[in-house]
Amino acid sequence: MDSNYFKVKEIYIYGLVVLLGLLLILVVIPMEVQKGEPRLFPFIYTTGLLIVGIANLFILAFNKNSNHFKFNKKIIKYVGLNILIYTAYIFLIQYVGFFALSVLFIIIQMRVLGEGWKMSIIISVVLPLSIYLLFTEILALYFPSGVLL
Repeated sequence: MDSNYFKVKEIYIYGLVVLLGLLLILVVIPMEVQKGEPRLFPFIYTTGLLIVGIANLFILAFNKNSNHFKFNKKIIKYVGLNILIYTAYIFLIQYVGFFALSVLFIIIQMRVLGEGWKMSIIISVVLPLSIYLLFTEILALYFPSGVLL
C-alpha cells in the first residue's frame, strides 16, 4: 500500500458517527440552539444520524468481514485543519461576535483553501454584510454579539 494513504476499518467510522450524534444530542444542541421550535430539525437530523450509525454498528458486529477505507494523508490534514478552524469559530462567536468573527473566519478559510488575498477580502466583507442586511435589518433576526459586534 502507498505510504500517502492510511486505512481505517469501517466499524471505526460508524463508531465516530455514533459519538458525533451523541455529542450533538447531549451537548451541542441543548447548549447552542435556542429554545423553542428551531430545535426540532437539529434533533430530527441527529436522531437519523444516530439510527444509521447504530444500525451499521450492529450489522458490522454480526458480519465478521469489515471493509477498510483508504484516506489520503494530505486530504486528512486539510480536513483536520478545517475542523479546528470551525471549532474555534463556534466557541469564539459568542465572545467576539458573529460579524467580526465571520470576516476573520472567511478570510482564514479561503486562504487555507488556496484563494488569493483580493478575493478573500472581498468575499469576507460582502458575505457578512449581506447576511447582516438580510437577517438583521429586513427580517429582524439577531446574531450573537460580542466584544467587537
